[in-house]
Amino acid sequence: MPESPSGRWTWEAARGATRAVRVSPHAPSGLVTVSLWRDDRCVGSLRLSPAEVASLANKLTGALAELVTDAVADPLTGARLAAMEARLTALEDAAG
Repeated sequence: MPESPSGRWTWEAARGATRAVRVSPHAPSGLVTVSLWRDDRCVGSLRLSPAEVASLANKLTGALAELVTDAVADPLTGARLAAMEARLTALEDAAG
């Protein structure tokens, strides 16, 4: 994907670069846009208030904590989590 403008973050799906999530802050309106992309086409978006973004971040953090808790309880899940983290690190390194 092309380099993002300042302030925009893009995450591509682990399955390939055909799906992505973009997060773009819009300071003048006080909102953050979260959009879903397939290839180079936006297929859906939402504009979130700061409170909604904070709630989303809290829920994502809770989901990650649950994965870690499950990984400790189940070695197979732990191995899957480690493999997922390795893939994410490789993607981040490739993105620069």
